[in-house]
Amino acid sequence: MRLQAEMTALRQQVSDLSETLDEVEGAIVVYDRDRRFLLANQAYHALFPHLPADDVLRHERYEELLRRSMVAGTVHDPQAQSDPDGFVARRIAAMEQRQRLPRETTAQRPGRVVYQPRLGRWYLVRSRRTPSGNDVSLRVDITAQKQLQQALEEARAAAETSDRMKSQFLASVSHELRTPLNAVINFARLIAEEIHGPLGATEYRGYAQDIRDSGTHLLGLIDELLDLARAQAGRLTIQEGLLDPSALVRTVCRVLGPEAVGAGVSLSWEAPAERWSVRGDPVRLRQVLLNLVGNAIKFTASGGTVRVSLAVTDDGALRITVRDNGVGIAAEDLGRVMRPFEQVHAGRAPGIGLGLPLSRFLVELHGGQLALASTPGEGTTAEVALPADRVLGAQ
Repeated sequence: MRLQAEMTALRQQVSDLSETLDEVEGAIVVYDRDRRFLLANQAYHALFPHLPADDVLRHERYEELLRRSMVAGTVHDPQAQSDPDGFVARRIAAMEQRQRLPRETTAQRPGRVVYQPRLGRWYLVRSRRTPSGNDVSLRVDITAQKQLQQALEEARAAAETSDRMKSQFLASVSHELRTPLNAVINFARLIAEEIHGPLGATEYRGYAQDIRDSGTHLLGLIDELLDLARAQAGRLTIQEGLLDPSALVRTVCRVLGPEAVGAGVSLSWEAPAERWSVRGDPVRLRQVLLNLVGNAIKFTASGGTVRVSLAVTDDGALRITVRDNGVGIAAEDLGRVMRPFEQVHAGRAPGIGLGLPLSRFLVELHGGQLALASTPGEGTTAEVALPADRVLGAQ
């Protein structure tokens, strides 16, 4: 009777212990000093559903459970596939090392982080040795902490990128604003001091032209900065109207013709005989083409060519293509030049890196896309695609 009572009390103690472990927020498994399975809580079995109940596993060795998991495909260590025996031996050695270390040392060990691809979850695994020599492992889900850590890393990287862009912006804008502003100040001083005599001297006419050109350049920079601020705040809008895309291309090429001649670049354009009306903002689309064609001229060496073409595709979309045989852009830099203040060929031509980002914003406001393709040393192709619902048909 006494033995029966003791057995009943022991079973109750085991039941109470299992019930207590089931309330722990983490997966727990316990092995004895001979690496034999003793018990695990419900969270452990939920994490490894291929393992049978405790009654079946009891006294099974640690390596046998490992092999069960390897067969079930729940072990994602590469060595488990390439060298199963070596993997099992390594894990056994790690457990035996804990058993040889003082308990105080095992209590101070930080644990290891593992990822379960099957569940898409991260776990912190901590293993400790009890006074009797049992090995207790606790596996806690730390996915939320890992996601927070990743978010913080992304925020830190974004902040660093923002700081770098601000520095680049300040350096670029400082140079771009100071150059024309110095011209305005110096030529105005020459006129005010009448350095060539009374104001009727012909030299002053050239100074006035330089002042006007520098002021126009400054105004353009300021307008680009304001447009970028509006775009990033979601307040950049377009004024819908009807326009002739052929006339738009022709006008842009005529405006930039003198610049192309000065650079020794051949600028030409072509369009089909049919003419279409396009619904869009004439001013903003002109701004886009001025940026694209202007960039093509800037980054094409003397003797090169810039060609603008216009076409309506079989699906009715309008495509305007600007192709040059200039310096080109490396594939890894194509995405970067679409970001504000990013410049691949800084110093080669004036600018602060806003033309392409603003052009992309403006094209997207029309429901279209701006795409770049380029090969270093061979040239760049920029393509504006406006959706078919903006093309009103041939005339």
